[in-house]
Amino acid sequence: MLTDLDPLMAARNIGALIVPMHEAMHASFRWMTRGARVTRGYAVKVAGKEPVLIAYPMERDEAAASGVQVRGIQEYGNESIFRSAPNPVRAYADFFGRVLRDAGADGPVAFFGNAPLHLYLGVAAEMQRDGWRIVRSNGEDILQLARKRKEPHEIEAIRSVGARTERIIDGVRKMLRTCEAGRTTLIGEIKNFISLEIARLSMIEDHETIVSQGRDAGVPHSRGDARAEVLLGVPLVVDIFPADRSSGYFFDLTRTFCIGTVPDELRRIHADVLDAFTVAAREMKAGQQASASQTLVCDAFEAKGYPTTRSDPSTLEGYVHSLGHGVGLDIHEKPSFSLAPGNRDLIEVGDVLTIEPGLYFPDREIGVRIEDTFVVTEAGVESLCRSSRELAP
Repeated sequence: MLTDLDPLMAARNIGALIVPMHEAMHASFRWMTRGARVTRGYAVKVAGKEPVLIAYPMERDEAAASGVQVRGIQEYGNESIFRSAPNPVRAYADFFGRVLRDAGADGPVAFFGNAPLHLYLGVAAEMQRDGWRIVRSNGEDILQLARKRKEPHEIEAIRSVGARTERIIDGVRKMLRTCEAGRTTLIGEIKNFISLEIARLSMIEDHETIVSQGRDAGVPHSRGDARAEVLLGVPLVVDIFPADRSSGYFFDLTRTFCIGTVPDELRRIHADVLDAFTVAAREMKAGQQASASQTLVCDAFEAKGYPTTRSDPSTLEGYVHSLGHGVGLDIHEKPSFSLAPGNRDLIEVGDVLTIEPGLYFPDREIGVRIEDTFVVTEAGVESLCRSSRELAP
């Protein structure tokens, strides 16, 4: 939430934040500017003040439509600055210095987002020579920390993407039922259907959707073999994670299917994954360490004899990944469920996150993952998914 940003800045003695945007939209720029549809600009946040979007004249209407306070770049004399400076580094240092003085910035300055390293490393050094204190982060991104808890309008945006994603899963189920009835279908046909539906429903496929079966399903992020026929009696993992074309908010949902006769081993492994999923969702509460949920699921799987990354960090079978992740303007956000000693992430009201336990045995041609996207409430967690988690399509 934006209200979380000032305390985070104060705790780190940051007086001003600059998030530049050069052609490629970054999630933090989108968040600070409420999704301003511009191709270049600068989001500036001075401690204790609302963010300001500095926009170029050609995009002044798009910038104004965001509802954020907008300043035109020409108000800072950018043309004369860039004409007279000996190089771009010196020009940007002068420009940002003028912006910060005009905004009344006091204290160290931090840059976040994505920016050309060859340019901004030099800009930071030049600004330091001008007397500005530049924050050298230890890798922590306080904008992502502030983005962790979602505003109601963000939750509704994610919920909307989820409803459309479920419609696509409904379509996949119909395709699989025709396979069960004897129709030959390629993995690529399912992937093409998903891609077309994502586009039709005003979403984007930021990364290739996962549709994998058999051994491929046993490698969590294998995208699957588009040339292969959908087979009977083997697990088929479908992991869809589209983003809304306009708002940029993601959703994440995974189902594991099996058409035809389900082998006993697959049925047992799927049941164990579903049990872990159910326990994790039931026990997750606001105020807990996120890592506690990972511990809970490791306990459950290890008690049934499965290897986990806790019991064997090098394992390539069993429970080989984290329980989940935050979801928002990035597909992977805070909180982290990592068991690393430095992970202090809490589960908080307003978090949107996934719960996605899985078990993977590539040599046995088995992989099972079940994933819903949840929102954390005062009462626990609420799933934003509606579809069955059973193996039958």
